[in-house]
Amino acid sequence: MLVSGNEELLEYTRKFRNYGKFDHQVDGLNFRMNEFTAAVALVQAERMQEIVDWKNDYAREHLDPVHPARLALPDGMTSGLYKYIVFEEIEKSTGKVYDQPCHRIMGRSDELPNTDWVAENHWCVPLYYRPESRAAALAGEEE
Repeated sequence: MLVSGNEELLEYTRKFRNYGKFDHQVDGLNFRMNEFTAAVALVQAERMQEIVDWKNDYAREHLDPVHPARLALPDGMTSGLYKYIVFEEIEKSTGKVYDQPCHRIMGRSDELPNTDWVAENHWCVPLYYRPESRAAALAGEEE
């Protein structure tokens, strides 16, 4: 969703909304959100800080010690941990963020060797949000 008072920006972005239909004006990806997904997103957005805190606490305590070759963020930056990225092949991966970098998917010929390397050499460790685990931990119970 985009809200803006800048008419030039709005006109530019309108060109993307019909991607995938016969009259689309620019290349892009068709990421339309249905009503059910939007409703879930509204509820999850209200809980975002709780979810991010839980995932980061879990990652620092349980995953960081096991995966020293993980993606390191700059000091002061907090990740939402959509993916926990490591630069080592792992047995139980949830896949990769991208098998091909975005510039390759879009057919660009740019030479971005670091981006190509990351796409080829990263894996994602499973990290799921489980509020019952946090409640049990806070209550001093075992899972």
